[in-house]
Amino acid sequence: MQPSPLLHYDSQLTRTDEGTAKMRARSSDLTPKLRSVLFLIDGNLTFGRLLERAGSLSDLLESQIRQLIEKQLVVVGDPSAKGRKTNVDSATTPVSPGHRAKAQDLPPLVAAKMQLLLRLESTKSEEIDLLGSELLDAKTLRDLAFTAKSITNRLAMSVGVERSQQFWKDAKEILRAWRDLSAKTETAEDA
Repeated sequence: MQPSPLLHYDSQLTRTDEGTAKMRARSSDLTPKLRSVLFLIDGNLTFGRLLERAGSLSDLLESQIRQLIEKQLVVVGDPSAKGRKTNVDSATTPVSPGHRAKAQDLPPLVAAKMQLLLRLESTKSEEIDLLGSELLDAKTLRDLAFTAKSITNRLAMSVGVERSQQFWKDAKEILRAWRDLSAKTETAEDA
């Protein structure tokens, strides 16, 4: 069994041919709830957009989407795939021209982690899962910065110095932006 692919906010979800067939045939091995989720996945909405639409039920929807992926009824598109808008991979950083207001609704630590995971994925390292889990374990922005620096050093050995330095350059920009946004928010709340 293959490990479940990483789901990013900007990952494109598409039904497989088998998924479409089971949805249309009202297959008995597919619960009505999973069938409904399959219906939602039309290849046009990203994972994040689907979760936004689910509102308070987003955790349940994510679990159902993961079940459909495991059953190979849905495939996850690479968020860095050809045809992707160039501003999408920086959409969660407040310094990006493609920054969406939704990202500001996220805690700075969560938004920074999302962005760093996307940048990490673009390095094409074979250790993405391991390194990504280290990023996810960070509890503060400062902790995340130390982890990103450590990952940069490890990336130099696996993907080369140039790619690792690009990751660190991007990481510093992301971390500074979210630190500054966090500081502004705290100052505004104290006033």
